[in-house]
Amino acid sequence: MKNPLIKINRRFFVITAISFTASTLFASCSSPNSASTTAVNTSAKTTANTVASTQEEKIKVGVSPVPAGEILEFVKKNLAPAAGLNIEIITFSDGVQDNFALRDKQIDANYFQHVPFMEDFGKRHNIKMVALNPPIHLNPVGIYSKRHKSLAEVPKNGLVIIPDDINNAHRALKVLEEAKLIKLKNNPGVLVSVKDIVENPKNLQIKEVISGQLLPSLPDVDLGVMTGATVLAGGMRTDKDALALESAKNPLYAVTLTTLQGQENDPKIQKLYKLLRDQKVKDFIKEKYQGAVIPIP
Repeated sequence: MKNPLIKINRRFFVITAISFTASTLFASCSSPNSASTTAVNTSAKTTANTVASTQEEKIKVGVSPVPAGEILEFVKKNLAPAAGLNIEIITFSDGVQDNFALRDKQIDANYFQHVPFMEDFGKRHNIKMVALNPPIHLNPVGIYSKRHKSLAEVPKNGLVIIPDDINNAHRALKVLEEAKLIKLKNNPGVLVSVKDIVENPKNLQIKEVISGQLLPSLPDVDLGVMTGATVLAGGMRTDKDALALESAKNPLYAVTLTTLQGQENDPKIQKLYKLLRDQKVKDFIKEKYQGAVIPIP
């Protein structure tokens, strides 16, 4: 008679063997799926990290509407996306709030002013700013009139308006001198004012007004001396409407990107500046403004 325990042990062995085989087969089938899932998860994490590392940098920039605003809009649409830069353009029209907004850190940089204006404004309002050089473009100062078609038509005692800030007033007086309407003291390297006029054959009444009032006041005066930016904002053309125009030889009064001292090496500031100096921007300025705005080489 066979021992019943032997049958039980054999049966247990068979069941155990079958279970082990099934487990092995299941494991061999499921392992690749598990590995695949792990690989997918790892890949997803890698992709997420890559996307995160290449996200656009955001920068807020204050501008005057024309031409700086239009130039920066060109950069925003055509160059910034490929450079990973998200530009938020904030427009100011008075030539003052741009720097106050920069001081208060409402914007990261502004693009509307030349270095002498920036330095004078900074001293008067205790704002430490830095201009990136070389500059971007020049808005040449010109003499304009709604009443006269030539400077010869300007009557004696005619009223002439010029900007009230010291640097643009200097530029305006220099243009009037080049046009032989006045003569200034020969004092190289010094900013001139109305007090420095030594000859005034037509006894022109020269009045300083804030920049925002130059264009609206033009119909009521004989001559207005304004920057190209002011003229363009009024729908006029520097190259066609100016009775006399500032020489573009000196880039001292060319407009550039400005930021607070200590922020000039910020990567997003440097990235924007590089885009503004791109050859495509120079070509855009030449084509759009036809000499009314001049790109700086």
